[in-house]
Amino acid sequence: MVNRTVTVKRRGFVYRLQFFKRPWFQTWLSMTVLAVLMSVVMLTTDNEAVVPAALFYGAAAAPLAFAMATHTRTGFATSVPPSVLLGMFLFGGGISLALGGFFDAEFIRDLNSPEILVVGFIEELAKFLPVLAMALTGRYLDVRSGVALGFAAALGFAVLESMSYGLQAALSDGITAAESTLIGRGLTEPFGHLAWTGLLCALAFTSWQKRGKVTLTAGLVGGYLLVALLHSANDGLLTYESKNPVLFLGYLAVAVTSYVLFRLGTRSLTLPAAGAQPRPQPA
Repeated sequence: MVNRTVTVKRRGFVYRLQFFKRPWFQTWLSMTVLAVLMSVVMLTTDNEAVVPAALFYGAAAAPLAFAMATHTRTGFATSVPPSVLLGMFLFGGGISLALGGFFDAEFIRDLNSPEILVVGFIEELAKFLPVLAMALTGRYLDVRSGVALGFAAALGFAVLESMSYGLQAALSDGITAAESTLIGRGLTEPFGHLAWTGLLCALAFTSWQKRGKVTLTAGLVGGYLLVALLHSANDGLLTYESKNPVLFLGYLAVAVTSYVLFRLGTRSLTLPAAGAQPRPQPA
């Protein structure tokens, strides 16, 4: 029995190492290759018509791959109709970015000042508001649906935000700089927007599912403060102009903490048993 347990653990470890066979990794790799290909086409032909495609593939590759990896682990996306998730991605993400962009501009005049520390409080609230609006309809109050909706809104926000940064880099330094910016942002995605919003939704909807309605709870307030502080610390350490290695170590610590807390917050979201797939609630 002990030998069998060890064998199963070893097989599981080997399987985890073979991430290159996973759909999420293949999606990330394919989209990244397409982004680079579009950039090469632009550089060799001066055809700027492919720039939007290059920015989209580069911006969407990592967030989409992380969402796919999370779904593979939890099956959470099956709890909400695809049309609702698509709407949350397109409109929830767009509304979130519009709100975040407006209030960021109002309250953060200098990125290299303490003003940057309010960014998490602004953007985490902006991403959560569309999810809250959907929850107030009473249709989606379970944790699985809440995290799925939160991921969709955060995915839209993350893609659009990265595209804006990529466009700024392309206009100032060229398409190569834009792709470098997008790939760099992509490598930090498992520790960023999707993880923060996913954690907040997991904490909020855990309380709402138990009560059967949307209420102001300690889980909601505490979760919001937690992810806002992590987000602000992340951006503050990342944008502060200093070569002090301690700041980079601090950034890594915040990133790891964000991901670990997200995994802990969603540990109850396991794959449904065979033959017991959750049915999406009506749109």
